[in-house]
Amino acid sequence: MPRFDVSSIGFYVLDILGRPVTRIPEGGRADYIDEIRMTVAGTAGATAMDCGILGLKTQAVTTLGADEMGDFMIAKLNGYGVDTGLIQRDGSVQTSATILPVRPNGERPALHVPGTAATFTIPDDRLEAALDARIVHLGGTGLLRAFDGAPTLAMLARAKELGRITTFDLIQATPAVWALVEPMLPMIDYFIPSIEEAAALAGTDDPAQAAAFFKRCGAANVILTLGGDGVHVSPAEGADFALPAHDIQVVDTTGCGDSFSAGVITGLAKGWDIHRTARFASAVAAKVAMGLGSDGKLVSFDDTLAAMETLPVRGTKAA
Repeated sequence: MPRFDVSSIGFYVLDILGRPVTRIPEGGRADYIDEIRMTVAGTAGATAMDCGILGLKTQAVTTLGADEMGDFMIAKLNGYGVDTGLIQRDGSVQTSATILPVRPNGERPALHVPGTAATFTIPDDRLEAALDARIVHLGGTGLLRAFDGAPTLAMLARAKELGRITTFDLIQATPAVWALVEPMLPMIDYFIPSIEEAAALAGTDDPAQAAAFFKRCGAANVILTLGGDGVHVSPAEGADFALPAHDIQVVDTTGCGDSFSAGVITGLAKGWDIHRTARFASAVAAKVAMGLGSDGKLVSFDDTLAAMETLPVRGTKAA
């Protein structure tokens, strides 16, 4: 029996966020804003943190710099109960970091240093420990320069040999990234991209057509996040369906996709069906969007379960 509910592998980044930002002041002048935060982020990092908040037994698998930013991230993850024993430290490069000036409507342009994302890999003697979880989540293909390609494929193949459930989200959608992603899909049980990423890879922004494309490429279940239009789910068995987005006041969209992945993982860990799992994941993302950073207003499993039943919803595109 695996020790952990989920092992979250890949891209971890420190986010420094400020809101609301309407402009960059000229010269050396200053503007005053309402809030500045530092958070653990990334398609694996934010997912790990949010899984910890939601009560899952979670381990983090990544590389961070031997710097104060890496110290902060480990302390933050530990504070949420995430096991950081498999986080490596690399003194040759800084921890991956991003500055995010968040606009009043929740959008966030980014200034990013790739840092340790480019040096992350899993040593052979740590692979079995990295896969010691019922669910293996991979996040960040396209930024994981040392791990992308053959090392990722070998890791996923071993995960499937061990009978693990695999979930996957990427962070960039380019032809070069598609060349990395396509051979992975037959080993992915739940592919969870945004519609923007899906459209760039599949060549269509129609959710049903995009999901069908990825399933033809081998993904078992495809769940597309549609922002304000909700979620499109194409399960391995049964018909596609759509869910509406929650009708909330959006503060910041940072980490919404990553938190949605955490919601999916939580539903899988609980043994829920895919409809309830997607509903819960939507509530997780809504709680995150209501605050600043990749944890936002996410505080616990019980609070999110209540939000799933009580937060209002709005219309969505047809499935």
